[in-house]
Amino acid sequence: MTRGRSRIGLLILGTLACVASPGRAQEAPIYYQAAPMQAPASVQTLDDLAALSTPQLDQLYRQSGPGPVPTGKVKGRALYPDARFGAVRSKAARAVWQGKVFRPEDSTAINRFFGMKVIAGNVYAGQSWLDGNPAMILDYEGTSRLYGNYRDEIRQVAPGLYLGLMYARTSPNPTLKMYFAFDARP
Repeated sequence: MTRGRSRIGLLILGTLACVASPGRAQEAPIYYQAAPMQAPASVQTLDDLAALSTPQLDQLYRQSGPGPVPTGKVKGRALYPDARFGAVRSKAARAVWQGKVFRPEDSTAINRFFGMKVIAGNVYAGQSWLDGNPAMILDYEGTSRLYGNYRDEIRQVAPGLYLGLMYARTSPNPTLKMYFAFDARP
């Protein structure tokens, strides 16, 4: 790794640590209320997703399928459900993380931080760690020293609109670190 890329990686981690919300372990199902909360059917934009609570995002994710792998640059947004000033944090995080560039021809995607393509991962179909159902997986193990312990899983929640969960490989169970979304529409 070059010295410049190493500094960029440290800057990315430091900045994300300032805006990241604490993760929650996925050891057992979490029950939020007696009756299940419905995710709004009218979710069509990144702003709509940023306005949802954790239970709503979880339900929306669970009822969605992987969808097609996007091609090219997609606009992304970190989500901070139920966090204090979550919408403000989400907007501030856009200065750090702008989304991804998907390359289906070689089954990879690269994250865009500060406008630069810096963290690559392998894209494949797999099982969700949240519910065991099919998901699009973006795995950084073996492609990034900085993010090698992380794995994203993604589902399409509306045409061209995707919701993702970022997990850390922790023992005994993976830990959900954050939610994100991206818009693959032209």
